Amino acid sequence: MDKSKFLFSIIVPVYNTEKYVKKCLESIEQAIDNDCEVIIVNDGSTDHSEEIIIDFINRLPENMKCNFIYTKKENKGLADTKNVGIEMARGKYISVVDSDDYISNDFYMLARKYINDYDIIVYDLYVIFEKNKSWNYTSRACRDDKNKYLAALLNGAMSGSSCNKIIKKELYKNYKFPVGKQYEDTAVTPFILTDANKIKYIPYPLYYYLQREKSIVASNTLMSAFYKICNNISDVLRKKNNDLDNYKEVINEFFIERILDIFNQDLSQNRKQFLINIKEFAQNNKEIINYIVNNNITKDNENHYSSREKEIVNDIFVLLSKEQYKNVKEILNKRKFVNYLKNIKSSFIKFIKSIVNR
Repeated sequence: MDKSKFLFSIIVPVYNTEKYVKKCLESIEQAIDNDCEVIIVNDGSTDHSEEIIIDFINRLPENMKCNFIYTKKENKGLADTKNVGIEMARGKYISVVDSDDYISNDFYMLARKYINDYDIIVYDLYVIFEKNKSWNYTSRACRDDKNKYLAALLNGAMSGSSCNKIIKKELYKNYKFPVGKQYEDTAVTPFILTDANKIKYIPYPLYYYLQREKSIVASNTLMSAFYKICNNISDVLRKKNNDLDNYKEVINEFFIERILDIFNQDLSQNRKQFLINIKEFAQNNKEIINYIVNNNITKDNENHYSSREKEIVNDIFVLLSKEQYKNVKEILNKRKFVNYLKNIKSSFIKFIKSIVNR
């Protein structure tokens, strides 16, 4: 076939994964056909990854070698590695497979059945824990309890990840993964999901996602991740100017749906640092906070909060917009105290019932 007309461009970012990269590449070799190109981008690895990659390519059947491209670059992180791979890609669709993960043999066969009718294919992940296999589980990429399909995808497992999605290359043209930042996917993939016209969800775990003991994701707390993800999203939306209405679901999912739990956790664990943390959050996300307040997003958009909780969340965003950070802390402390009293009352009622019913 004409090698300039690949259907799939499979990007494999590599950095010091000598222990895993061969298994990853072998799984891809088993899954691809002639309409696939595999772009291996070595982000300046200092271990034996390069030797393993070159040896793997040299051992390929002659008719397969031209489907594999290897390049090495200066170490700039995962975001830059993905950007380089996408820039090199000649295929119509982009698939990213991290070099410590692997895929099922029927991965691209199933994708090929649907891809020409859709802009994006989304599939489940099978999460594998390196140190304890008994923890392994299937991670759903789409939430059943969401009425809107986009909200269900954004709220699903690994909502920001590029690894459990095959995406039309042209959708990447307006986005770059932010170099030097963690959770770089959240600055690209949620927006691409929003921009896409047709998305197909395949409810099968076709991708095997390894949880290494010292992975970036595993080493971050939920609080830290929340603040970094929000910053990434704000950086993108800041360039959208008055186009925020199109990304209302992204704002709802990553800001509104999570803020109450994160702020409560932050206050409990970092009482002395809490005001500094939320002040920094408010300053970094000023435009989005004002948009949420001015457009009543908390109350009007579908979310998991009760009516009372919606009032609290809305009040928090209003206070953040006015830089009244101590008042945010007071609201959270008051809510915590009310919940404490409710729990005491509930326990007391159960105790009385247990006595009466003896």
